[in-house]
Amino acid sequence: MMEGTYKAAKGLIRIKIKTELGCLSEVKISGDFFMYPEDELWKLENTLKGTDISRDKILAKIQKFYRDKKILSPGVTPEDFTEAIIKAVSGNHLL
Repeated sequence: MMEGTYKAAKGLIRIKIKTELGCLSEVKISGDFFMYPEDELWKLENTLKGTDISRDKILAKIQKFYRDKKILSPGVTPEDFTEAIIKAVSGNHLL
């Protein structure tokens, strides 16, 4: 499992991922940020499963999730989540 962290304007995002065949196979998101509605975080994790490991594809999927689910996360953007995932993929921290 790989881990990435990213300090957004209003919180720290921690990502733990597994990859398989160039795609995200497991995604766990935690940190000290707020997301409304709160129970959507695990749905974002599930939405990301199977996504190609590409900054553009990950960002597009998170942006679509935000639009479709009307997500609010003050001070934390889809770009911030994407950066945390890319840091994990690039092997900044291995567990």
